Amino acid sequence: MQSLKDKFDEVCLRIRNGRRLESTGAAPIYYLVFPTKQILEVKEQTKTWIARLENNDWDVVVFSFADAVASILGNHKFRKSWLQGEKTLLGKATGAASPAGIADITTTLRKALTEGPELLSLIKEKLAEAASKANGLLLLTDLEAIHPYLRINSIEAQIMDQIRCPVIVLYPGKREGKTSLRFLEFYPADPNYRSEHID
Repeated sequence: MQSLKDKFDEVCLRIRNGRRLESTGAAPIYYLVFPTKQILEVKEQTKTWIARLENNDWDVVVFSFADAVASILGNHKFRKSWLQGEKTLLGKATGAASPAGIADITTTLRKALTEGPELLSLIKEKLAEAASKANGLLLLTDLEAIHPYLRINSIEAQIMDQIRCPVIVLYPGKREGKTSLRFLEFYPADPNYRSEHID
């Protein structure tokens, strides 16, 4: 298994040389795949990686899923109702929260993130910002924040035709085969990615 440094070196090499033509498509999306036990290490390295990309003349635009999810849910028009409902729901549970109660809360938050346009709009704005720069590059971070609401491949599918600059995705999970990824290492392997995976 490659070290994080080796993986990042490979990502830098690939974005510098351009994406190879493959049957998986032509959009320049590169997944730096790392085990979940390295999430904190990746967070510690991210600023250094951004600086290195900028030293290599890339104009880096960062999109944090953690910040986006916090913003969308924190500013949602139903937030006060959610908090009151959660308090009531959890108050009825004896001892610990019931699995059914947690599932209801999760379903509500998932709908807020996936059925509204906010998350996709935020990503598209950052993608357009990166694409507007001569050497623009979009870096997607904090993917673990979208668990258990959605997975990145559903977002990838919706932005694929709008990508005009390299996109690097810091992906906590595991690669299986040539195109399959297991988000956070416990989701089922998903082959529906049209991107390059560096693990």
